[in-house]
Amino acid sequence: MSLGYIITQVGYKMGLDPTNPAQRTVMLRFINEATVELYDQADMAGSLMEMVFRVNGDQTLSLPWYVGTIRAIRECASFQAWHVNQMRPRYNQFNWQDQWKNWRLRNKQCLQATVTNQSVVTINTFAVENPPVVVTLTGPTATASKCTEIITLNSTSVNSKNQFLDFDAISKNAPNLYDITINDVDGKLLTTIPNTELNASYQIIDVSTCPWLPQSQGNPQCNYMEVLYKRFLPILTNDGDEFPAFNYDNIIVNKVMQLWNEEQNKSDIALAYDNKATRSMARKHEDQNRETEDMVALVANPHDTFLRRIGSGLRRRYYFYAGRRQ
Repeated sequence: MSLGYIITQVGYKMGLDPTNPAQRTVMLRFINEATVELYDQADMAGSLMEMVFRVNGDQTLSLPWYVGTIRAIRECASFQAWHVNQMRPRYNQFNWQDQWKNWRLRNKQCLQATVTNQSVVTINTFAVENPPVVVTLTGPTATASKCTEIITLNSTSVNSKNQFLDFDAISKNAPNLYDITINDVDGKLLTTIPNTELNASYQIIDVSTCPWLPQSQGNPQCNYMEVLYKRFLPILTNDGDEFPAFNYDNIIVNKVMQLWNEEQNKSDIALAYDNKATRSMARKHEDQNRETEDMVALVANPHDTFLRRIGSGLRRRYYFYAGRRQ
Protein backbone atom coordinates (compact mmCIF):
# COMPACT_ATOMS: atom_id res chain seq x y z
CA MET A 1 0.00 0.00 0.00
CA SER A 2 1.00 3.63 -0.40
CA LEU A 3 1.87 6.53 1.86
CA GLY A 4 -1.81 7.48 1.86
CA TYR A 5 -2.66 4.39 3.93
CA ILE A 6 0.32 4.82 6.26
CA ILE A 7 -0.33 8.48 7.03
CA THR A 8 -4.04 7.81 7.59
CA GLN A 9 -3.27 5.09 10.15
CA VAL A 10 -0.65 7.29 11.79
CA GLY A 11 -3.15 10.12 11.95
CA TYR A 12 -5.68 7.91 13.78
CA LYS A 13 -3.13 6.84 16.37
CA MET A 14 -1.46 10.23 16.85
CA GLY A 15 -4.70 12.20 16.80
CA LEU A 16 -3.54 14.34 13.88
CA ASP A 17 -5.23 15.26 10.60
CA PRO A 18 -3.33 14.31 7.40
CA THR A 19 -5.27 16.97 5.47
CA ASN A 20 -3.93 19.73 7.73
CA PRO A 21 -0.65 20.92 6.10
CA ALA A 22 1.10 21.65 9.40
CA GLN A 23 0.10 18.35 10.99
CA ARG A 24 0.89 16.45 7.80
CA THR A 25 4.43 17.85 7.90
CA VAL A 26 4.85 16.53 11.44
CA MET A 27 3.63 13.07 10.47
CA LEU A 28 5.86 12.94 7.37
CA ARG A 29 8.87 13.75 9.52
CA PHE A 30 8.22 10.75 11.76
CA ILE A 31 7.24 8.46 8.87
CA ASN A 32 10.44 9.08 6.91
CA GLU A 33 12.57 8.65 10.03
CA ALA A 34 10.81 5.35 10.72
CA THR A 35 11.28 4.05 7.17
CA VAL A 36 15.03 4.72 7.33
CA GLU A 37 15.43 2.82 10.61
CA LEU A 38 13.41 -0.16 9.36
CA TYR A 39 15.03 -0.24 5.93
CA ASP A 40 18.51 -0.34 7.43
CA GLN A 41 17.53 -3.14 9.79
CA ALA A 42 17.06 -5.90 7.20
CA ASP A 43 16.70 -6.77 3.50
CA MET A 44 12.93 -6.79 3.29
CA ALA A 45 10.81 -8.72 0.81
CA GLY A 46 10.84 -6.82 -2.46
CA SER A 47 13.73 -4.55 -1.53
CA LEU A 48 16.35 -6.39 -3.62
CA MET A 49 16.72 -5.94 -7.36
CA GLU A 50 19.19 -7.19 -9.96
CA MET A 51 20.36 -5.53 -13.13
CA VAL A 52 23.06 -5.94 -15.77
CA PHE A 53 25.55 -3.09 -16.19
CA ARG A 54 28.29 -2.59 -18.75
CA VAL A 55 31.64 -1.92 -17.08
CA ASN A 56 34.87 -0.74 -18.72
CA GLY A 57 38.23 -1.31 -17.06
CA ASP A 58 40.95 1.15 -16.04
CA GLN A 59 38.53 3.64 -14.52
CA THR A 60 35.97 4.30 -11.82
CA LEU A 61 32.24 4.19 -12.42
CA SER A 62 29.15 5.68 -10.82
CA LEU A 63 26.11 3.51 -10.36
CA PRO A 64 22.65 4.97 -11.06
CA TRP A 65 20.99 6.88 -8.23
CA TYR A 66 18.37 4.16 -7.73
CA VAL A 67 21.05 1.61 -6.75
CA GLY A 68 21.31 1.50 -2.98
CA THR A 69 23.77 -0.84 -1.28
CA ILE A 70 25.34 -3.68 -3.27
CA ARG A 71 24.71 -7.22 -2.11
CA ALA A 72 26.53 -9.33 -4.75
CA ILE A 73 28.01 -9.16 -8.26
CA ARG A 74 29.01 -11.70 -10.87
CA GLU A 75 30.14 -11.84 -14.47
CA CYS A 76 27.20 -11.92 -16.81
CA ALA A 77 28.81 -14.32 -19.31
CA SER A 78 30.72 -16.77 -17.09
CA PHE A 79 28.55 -16.48 -13.92
CA GLN A 80 31.70 -16.17 -11.80
CA ALA A 81 31.10 -14.34 -8.53
CA TRP A 82 33.23 -11.27 -7.73
CA HIS A 83 34.27 -9.65 -4.47
CA VAL A 84 32.96 -6.38 -3.07
CA ASN A 85 35.29 -4.60 -0.64
CA GLN A 86 35.68 -1.22 0.95
CA MET A 87 38.79 0.91 0.48
CA ARG A 88 40.71 -0.26 3.55
CA PRO A 89 41.59 -3.87 2.46
CA ARG A 90 43.95 -2.48 -0.22
CA TYR A 91 46.17 -1.14 2.56
CA ASN A 92 46.46 -4.43 4.46
CA GLN A 93 49.71 -6.36 4.49
CA PHE A 94 48.32 -9.23 2.40
CA ASN A 95 46.11 -7.55 -0.18
CA TRP A 96 46.50 -9.86 -3.18
CA GLN A 97 42.75 -10.61 -3.25
CA ASP A 98 42.03 -6.91 -3.65
CA GLN A 99 43.72 -6.96 -7.05
CA TRP A 100 41.59 -9.61 -8.73
CA LYS A 101 37.88 -9.76 -9.59
CA ASN A 102 37.02 -7.13 -7.06
CA TRP A 103 34.89 -3.99 -6.83
CA ARG A 104 36.14 -1.35 -4.42
CA LEU A 105 33.48 0.90 -2.90
CA ARG A 106 35.22 4.25 -3.10
CA ASN A 107 32.62 6.60 -1.68
CA LYS A 108 29.40 8.39 -2.42
CA GLN A 109 29.52 11.74 -4.19
CA CYS A 110 27.15 14.21 -5.75
CA LEU A 111 28.51 13.83 -9.30
CA GLN A 112 27.83 10.99 -11.69
CA ALA A 113 30.56 12.25 -14.06
CA THR A 114 33.90 13.96 -13.44
CA VAL A 115 34.26 17.68 -14.07
CA THR A 116 36.56 18.05 -17.09
CA ASN A 117 35.84 21.67 -18.06
CA GLN A 118 36.00 23.85 -14.97
CA SER A 119 33.66 26.68 -15.81
CA VAL A 120 30.08 27.74 -15.09
CA VAL A 121 27.43 25.03 -15.01
CA THR A 122 23.83 25.04 -16.22
CA ILE A 123 20.95 23.90 -14.02
CA ASN A 124 18.00 22.57 -16.02
CA THR A 125 14.41 21.57 -15.28
CA PHE A 126 11.48 20.56 -17.47
CA ALA A 127 9.24 23.43 -16.36
CA VAL A 128 9.20 26.26 -13.85
CA GLU A 129 7.29 25.25 -10.72
CA ASN A 130 5.33 27.32 -8.25
CA PRO A 131 7.05 28.05 -5.95
CA PRO A 132 10.30 27.79 -7.93
CA VAL A 133 12.82 25.14 -6.94
CA VAL A 134 15.92 26.42 -5.14
CA VAL A 135 19.18 24.59 -5.88
CA THR A 136 22.33 24.90 -3.75
CA LEU A 137 25.77 24.24 -5.23
CA THR A 138 28.78 23.76 -2.94
CA GLY A 139 32.37 23.26 -4.03
CA PRO A 140 35.81 24.80 -4.52
CA THR A 141 36.60 27.61 -6.94
CA ALA A 142 39.87 29.20 -8.00
CA THR A 143 39.62 31.72 -5.15
CA ALA A 144 37.85 29.74 -2.41
CA SER A 145 38.27 26.27 -0.95
CA LYS A 146 34.51 26.09 -0.39
CA CYS A 147 31.97 28.25 -2.15
CA THR A 148 28.18 28.02 -1.81
CA GLU A 149 25.83 29.38 -4.46
CA ILE A 150 22.04 29.40 -4.16
CA ILE A 151 20.14 29.41 -7.46
CA THR A 152 16.39 29.89 -7.89
CA LEU A 153 15.03 28.12 -10.95
CA ASN A 154 12.77 30.90 -12.26
CA SER A 155 13.60 29.63 -15.75
CA THR A 156 13.98 26.16 -17.23
CA SER A 157 17.72 26.78 -17.65
CA VAL A 158 19.86 28.90 -15.31
CA ASN A 159 23.65 29.33 -15.31
CA SER A 160 25.74 29.52 -12.17
CA LYS A 161 27.74 32.64 -11.44
CA ASN A 162 30.75 30.81 -10.02
CA GLN A 163 33.17 28.66 -11.98
CA PHE A 164 33.40 25.57 -9.80
CA LEU A 165 36.48 23.34 -9.95
CA ASP A 166 34.55 20.45 -8.41
CA PHE A 167 31.45 19.88 -6.28
CA ASP A 168 31.14 18.75 -2.68
CA ALA A 169 27.33 18.81 -2.52
CA ILE A 170 24.38 19.57 -4.79
CA SER A 171 20.92 19.81 -3.24
CA LYS A 172 17.50 21.41 -3.54
CA ASN A 173 15.05 22.77 -1.01
CA ALA A 174 12.17 20.29 -1.38
CA PRO A 175 10.85 17.34 -3.40
CA ASN A 176 9.33 18.63 -6.63
CA LEU A 177 7.65 17.54 -9.87
CA TYR A 178 10.62 17.20 -12.24
CA ASP A 179 14.21 15.96 -12.13
CA ILE A 180 16.94 18.58 -11.95
CA THR A 181 19.94 18.08 -14.25
CA ILE A 182 23.26 19.92 -14.15
CA ASN A 183 25.48 20.20 -17.23
CA ASP A 184 28.91 21.70 -17.73
CA VAL A 185 29.64 24.48 -20.22
CA ASP A 186 30.06 21.90 -23.01
CA GLY A 187 26.67 20.35 -22.34
CA LYS A 188 28.09 17.25 -20.61
CA LEU A 189 25.73 15.83 -17.96
CA LEU A 190 27.40 16.07 -14.56
CA THR A 191 24.62 14.95 -12.26
CA THR A 192 20.90 14.54 -11.72
CA ILE A 193 18.79 15.25 -8.64
CA PRO A 194 15.71 13.01 -8.79
CA ASN A 195 12.51 14.92 -8.20
CA THR A 196 11.71 12.79 -5.13
CA GLU A 197 15.07 13.49 -3.44
CA LEU A 198 16.73 16.48 -1.82
CA ASN A 199 20.28 15.90 -3.06
CA ALA A 200 22.35 14.11 -5.67
CA SER A 201 24.11 10.97 -4.42
CA TYR A 202 25.94 8.33 -6.45
CA GLN A 203 27.94 5.25 -5.40
CA ILE A 204 31.45 5.37 -6.88
CA ILE A 205 33.12 2.05 -7.71
CA ASP A 206 36.80 1.51 -8.52
CA VAL A 207 37.31 -1.14 -11.20
CA SER A 208 40.67 0.13 -12.43
CA THR A 209 42.59 -3.02 -11.40
CA CYS A 210 40.06 -5.51 -12.77
CA PRO A 211 41.24 -7.88 -15.53
CA TRP A 212 39.09 -6.49 -18.34
CA LEU A 213 39.72 -7.35 -21.96
CA PRO A 214 39.69 -4.58 -24.57
CA GLN A 215 36.26 -3.99 -26.05
CA SER A 216 37.44 -5.24 -29.45
CA GLN A 217 38.58 -8.63 -28.09
CA GLY A 218 36.82 -11.67 -26.73
CA ASN A 219 33.16 -12.16 -25.99
CA PRO A 220 31.14 -8.93 -26.26
CA GLN A 221 29.53 -9.87 -22.93
CA CYS A 222 32.84 -9.99 -21.05
CA ASN A 223 32.39 -6.42 -19.78
CA TYR A 224 28.85 -6.91 -18.53
CA MET A 225 28.24 -7.47 -14.81
CA GLU A 226 25.11 -8.66 -13.06
CA VAL A 227 24.56 -6.72 -9.84
CA LEU A 228 22.29 -7.64 -6.93
CA TYR A 229 21.50 -4.50 -4.97
CA LYS A 230 19.10 -3.06 -2.46
CA ARG A 231 16.72 -0.53 -3.89
CA PHE A 232 17.24 3.11 -3.02
CA LEU A 233 14.94 4.32 -0.25
CA PRO A 234 13.03 7.39 -1.48
CA ILE A 235 11.58 10.19 0.61
CA LEU A 236 7.85 9.61 1.06
CA THR A 237 5.97 12.82 0.31
CA ASN A 238 2.86 12.25 -1.79
CA ASP A 239 0.01 9.89 -0.95
CA GLY A 240 0.87 7.73 -3.97
CA ASP A 241 4.49 7.17 -2.92
CA GLU A 242 5.37 3.56 -2.18
CA PHE A 243 7.76 2.09 0.36
CA PRO A 244 10.21 -0.15 -1.61
CA ALA A 245 9.13 -3.37 0.13
CA PHE A 246 5.85 -5.25 0.23
CA ASN A 247 3.28 -5.25 3.06
CA TYR A 248 5.31 -3.40 5.67
CA ASP A 249 2.85 -0.52 6.10
CA ASN A 250 1.52 -1.48 9.52
CA ILE A 251 5.04 -2.17 10.75
CA ILE A 252 6.00 1.35 9.66
CA VAL A 253 3.00 2.71 11.57
CA ASN A 254 4.16 0.93 14.75
CA LYS A 255 7.69 2.27 14.25
CA VAL A 256 6.29 5.79 13.89
CA MET A 257 4.40 5.37 17.15
CA GLN A 258 7.63 4.32 18.84
CA LEU A 259 9.42 7.48 17.67
CA TRP A 260 6.41 9.64 18.52
CA ASN A 261 6.15 8.31 22.09
CA GLU A 262 9.90 8.68 22.59
CA GLU A 263 9.52 12.38 21.83
CA GLN A 264 6.61 12.54 24.26
CA ASN A 265 8.88 11.02 26.96
CA LYS A 266 6.67 7.91 27.17
CA SER A 267 9.49 5.40 27.17
CA ASP A 268 7.41 2.40 28.26
CA ILE A 269 4.90 2.84 25.43
CA ALA A 270 7.73 3.52 22.97
CA LEU A 271 9.46 0.29 23.99
CA ALA A 272 6.23 -1.66 23.50
CA TYR A 273 5.81 -0.30 19.97
CA ASP A 274 9.48 -0.97 19.18
CA ASN A 275 9.10 -4.60 20.29
CA LYS A 276 5.92 -4.94 18.26
CA ALA A 277 7.51 -3.56 15.10
CA THR A 278 10.61 -5.74 15.48
CA ARG A 279 8.54 -8.86 16.23
CA SER A 280 6.22 -8.27 13.27
CA MET A 281 9.13 -7.77 10.89
CA ALA A 282 10.86 -10.95 12.14
CA ARG A 283 7.67 -12.93 11.56
CA LYS A 284 7.33 -11.54 8.05
CA HIS A 285 10.93 -12.49 7.23
CA GLU A 286 10.36 -15.98 8.62
CA ASP A 287 7.23 -16.37 6.51
CA GLN A 288 9.14 -15.20 3.44
CA ASN A 289 11.93 -17.76 4.01
CA ARG A 290 9.45 -20.64 4.23
CA GLU A 291 8.73 -20.46 0.50
CA THR A 292 12.33 -20.56 -0.73
CA GLU A 293 15.15 -23.08 -0.90
CA ASP A 294 18.29 -21.52 0.52
CA MET A 295 21.68 -23.03 -0.30
CA VAL A 296 24.99 -22.27 1.35
CA ALA A 297 28.22 -23.07 -0.49
CA LEU A 298 31.38 -23.57 1.58
CA VAL A 299 34.40 -23.27 -0.71
CA ALA A 300 38.03 -23.38 0.37
CA ASN A 301 40.14 -20.37 -0.53
CA PRO A 302 42.50 -21.39 -3.39
CA HIS A 303 45.39 -19.62 -1.72
CA ASP A 304 44.91 -21.63 1.50
CA THR A 305 44.64 -24.86 -0.51
CA PHE A 306 47.96 -24.08 -2.16
CA LEU A 307 49.65 -23.58 1.21
CA ARG A 308 48.20 -26.81 2.60
CA ARG A 309 49.61 -28.74 -0.35
CA ILE A 310 53.05 -27.24 0.22
CA GLY A 311 52.88 -28.01 3.93
CA SER A 312 51.76 -31.58 3.25
CA GLY A 313 54.72 -32.11 0.90
CA LEU A 314 57.17 -30.80 3.47
CA ARG A 315 55.81 -33.18 6.09
CA ARG A 316 56.15 -36.15 3.74
CA ARG A 317 59.78 -35.31 3.00
CA TYR A 318 60.51 -34.94 6.69
CA TYR A 319 59.18 -38.38 7.55
CA PHE A 320 61.12 -39.91 4.65
CA TYR A 321 64.45 -38.55 5.87
CA ALA A 322 63.62 -39.44 9.44
CA GLY A 323 63.15 -43.05 8.33
CA ARG A 324 66.57 -43.08 6.62
CA ARG A 325 68.30 -41.84 9.77
CA GLN A 326 66.86 -44.74 11.68
